[in-house]
Amino acid sequence: MSEQQQLSASDILLSTTDLDSRIKYANKTFCDIAGFSLQELEGQPHNIVRHQDMPKAAFSNLWSFVQQGKSWMGPVKNRCKNGDYYWVNGFVTPIKDENGDIHEYQSVRTILDEDVQSRAEKVYGTLSSGKSVTMSSAKDISLWIQCILIVITLIAGSHLFLAENMVVASLMFVLALSGLALFMPWRNRYLRVVKEAKQVFDNPLMTYLYTGTNDQLGTIELAFKKRQAEIQAIVGRVSDISQSITMTAKESSNSGHNISTTLSQQRHETQSVAAASNEMSATVQEINHTVNQAADVTNQGLENSHKGQVQVTQTIDAMEQLSNQLSDVDESINHLTEGCRSIESVSKEISGIADQTNLLALNAAIEAARAGELGRGFSVVADEVRALAQRTQHSTKEIDNLLNQLIKESDLAIEAMAKGNALSSDCVALSKQTGSYFSDVHDEVSDIAAMSERISEAMTQQTQAAEEVNQNVIAISDLSTQSEKYGLEGTELSSHLLSKIEEQQRLVAQFQ
Repeated sequence: MSEQQQLSASDILLSTTDLDSRIKYANKTFCDIAGFSLQELEGQPHNIVRHQDMPKAAFSNLWSFVQQGKSWMGPVKNRCKNGDYYWVNGFVTPIKDENGDIHEYQSVRTILDEDVQSRAEKVYGTLSSGKSVTMSSAKDISLWIQCILIVITLIAGSHLFLAENMVVASLMFVLALSGLALFMPWRNRYLRVVKEAKQVFDNPLMTYLYTGTNDQLGTIELAFKKRQAEIQAIVGRVSDISQSITMTAKESSNSGHNISTTLSQQRHETQSVAAASNEMSATVQEINHTVNQAADVTNQGLENSHKGQVQVTQTIDAMEQLSNQLSDVDESINHLTEGCRSIESVSKEISGIADQTNLLALNAAIEAARAGELGRGFSVVADEVRALAQRTQHSTKEIDNLLNQLIKESDLAIEAMAKGNALSSDCVALSKQTGSYFSDVHDEVSDIAAMSERISEAMTQQTQAAEEVNQNVIAISDLSTQSEKYGLEGTELSSHLLSKIEEQQRLVAQFQ
């Protein structure tokens, strides 16, 4: 079974809707009483909280005012998410933009008087059953009083001609006439107040519900209640915004404190960066000096490389000349070997002749022995010839030995010259390859020298940039110090603003 949720006198239920009556915003009190979260209410039709006991005629009464740009006040019964209900004094205001066009509706609900709720339950029940409620026009009691005063004045005036006691009759006539004269200006003022009250809120149905009567005094009382509700609505909206501002101010104060702390840390970090920047600037200058020295060494290496390339070229020329000379020597040794071989053949021929001579001498000695005394002289000559032949054979053998030794040495020399030519060719090839390597090295050293010059220029620019960065970091450090100061001032201002807003909140609470 559903139960009624009771509102306290300080509760203000605030919500805003678009022109299609879809909820745009609801404050925390509204959400707590209705039992819905803000996420559940946003974008939903406002009738999500409408109770089935609310008659359509009541909402027709509401829309007849708000669609004309007028505010409306009336008792409203809403339902909770869990099926419970609550009665409120609803105050709906059209909110206009800067062009004067209505762009949303604002509803502010406060506690409803019990007697108003009691009358509303009866009247809304009648309307919900399909019956109509006839509201008579407002009664002007002051007109009846004025008429009575006029009648009394006329009667008192007639008594002046009929009464025996003229003093009493005159006194009654003066009193009646004075009362009429005083009442008529008062009634005119009263009618002006009634007219102004109707301009505030001319709604017979709500006049009866809020006052229990439908006379002009009820109209004035309804206007006062409407103004009171309007003030409560304004105060409620201001209070809601003030609470939001208070929360924002607290967040701003906390943020300002965090900013101040962050700026303090940033200042320390910036000082560390400034120190590191100074060290980096010094390091960059040192690197720049080292790079300049490297560039000088590279240029010296380039010059030495060029000299080495020239020396290698000269070495290649000398090796080629040496190779040519070794080829000539090799050719000469080949000619010498061929000569030795010719001498060997001649020596063999001489050796053969010596053998033949020796044989002939031997034969001559034999014949001389046979001749006896006649052949003695010839025998001596034959001995001499044989001795010469033997000497010739001996010399020929020595020559053969020398030639064989010379031929062996020539063969070794030819073999050595062949190896020398091969080594010389290899040396020439290696020298040419070395020259090619030196050429490549020269090109690479040239590239390194060019790169060193560019690096030197870049390091010079980097040194200037590092110095600028150093100056900028120092400037940032100064700005961080100043920002920290401003952050502290902002925190103090936020705290001061927060205290003022809290004071405003307390003042608003007094109006509530």
